[in-house]
Amino acid sequence: MKRDQSRRGTHFAKGFSTALRWLGLATGLMVSGLTSAAADDRVLFRLTGSNTVGADLAPALVKDYLQSRGATAIRQRSEGEKHWIHADLNGAPVVVPIIALGSSTGFKALDSDTADIGMASRRIKSKELTLLSRFGDFTSPEAEHVIGLDALVITVHKDNPINRLTLAQLAQIYRGEIRNWSQLGGADLAIRPLHRDIESGTRATFDGEVFGGSRPAQPFVYEVSGNHETRELVERDPAAIGYLPFADSEGMHKVAIKSGDLAAVVPDRGIIATEDFPLTRRLYLYRNPGRYNPQVDAFLHFVESPAGQQIVENVGFINLTPVALQMPPYANAPDGYRTLMENGSRLSISFRFADGSADLDNRALRDLHRLQAFMAQEENRDLSLTLVGFSDRKSNQNISDLISRFRALKVQGALLRDHKMGDSQIMAVGAFAPLTADSEQGPVKNSRVEVWIN
Repeated sequence: MKRDQSRRGTHFAKGFSTALRWLGLATGLMVSGLTSAAADDRVLFRLTGSNTVGADLAPALVKDYLQSRGATAIRQRSEGEKHWIHADLNGAPVVVPIIALGSSTGFKALDSDTADIGMASRRIKSKELTLLSRFGDFTSPEAEHVIGLDALVITVHKDNPINRLTLAQLAQIYRGEIRNWSQLGGADLAIRPLHRDIESGTRATFDGEVFGGSRPAQPFVYEVSGNHETRELVERDPAAIGYLPFADSEGMHKVAIKSGDLAAVVPDRGIIATEDFPLTRRLYLYRNPGRYNPQVDAFLHFVESPAGQQIVENVGFINLTPVALQMPPYANAPDGYRTLMENGSRLSISFRFADGSADLDNRALRDLHRLQAFMAQEENRDLSLTLVGFSDRKSNQNISDLISRFRALKVQGALLRDHKMGDSQIMAVGAFAPLTADSEQGPVKNSRVEVWIN
């Protein structure tokens, strides 16, 4: 425990020192080899926030965006979690700074006007919405942009025989109710849970999915400084358990996770794309809806375009471009749905609703355009489209069936009204196959509309 507290203190000191160094860089641009010439570079826009987004994805997106605008001499300089993308654009030197110190720092930077785009590996929190409310609605489609998907992969040492856990068992491990691997059928070793720091969006996703919300770490939980440290400790320590972004989990011993009525699964690209895996998370970019910057708008448009989405895929995350997936039929599926699963393919798009309401969420609004583009492709024009509605688990089956039908009709209506796609069919399966039993997350996760083609 003392070692963990000491380590946290060391991380705090390092973070404080880093913040001071960055303050000096931002004001003087003279530290660590920066010359006075760099201070003359025009800042196009500034990104701050998630390390998951900012480490590799954001620099790759900025470089390709600049190239698409005709920039030359594109180059990157980095110092720890800070990156500068320099280029010559229209004959003048420009720079895009990227500071990747955690999702929370992105919203703080938007509040202090030290960033134009906040990077986040989790959705904006209610307290951050309140903090930024003077600028406008940060949940609006103008402000909130889902740019890709990721999943937290639960990982243990390669010699650990544990291959499957439920979300409830994960919660028991991190709460201290299960303290030894022998309690789960493993070796007689005290479990060493690894947890990200409190500023991390990765941790916020874990806490939200496992505990239903943020909670302080127990004294026996070891807080790591980043994903690389998690990977190193799990590879070295037979007692360790941790979580990694999907892109960072290659070669690790991955544990299958069970939630709701679905089978335990190790995440792959397909199940992450559908957002059916319980530890799936969205990657976000947030812009200030009260301020207009043409470069910011052009960059966000590029990120959401097919070219930008290909970069998301290349970096190792899951992009939002629809793909057809073969899904094994559920043995207990309703007859019509089972026939659809046996003869059709499921698209990676799943339409979801804002906070469980009747309104499509921001990703769904853009997915309507993506679905229209997919069905307009030459090879897809003869495909038939079926929208399958699901509702949250309800005690009254008749009401559950009506809600699931209403949700499918909602998507069908949007396709017909706004996208001139009037040839879809609908199917309602009520509260079949809930993705989570959590009462708070159920209305969002379980209430969905799948897209099938055959």
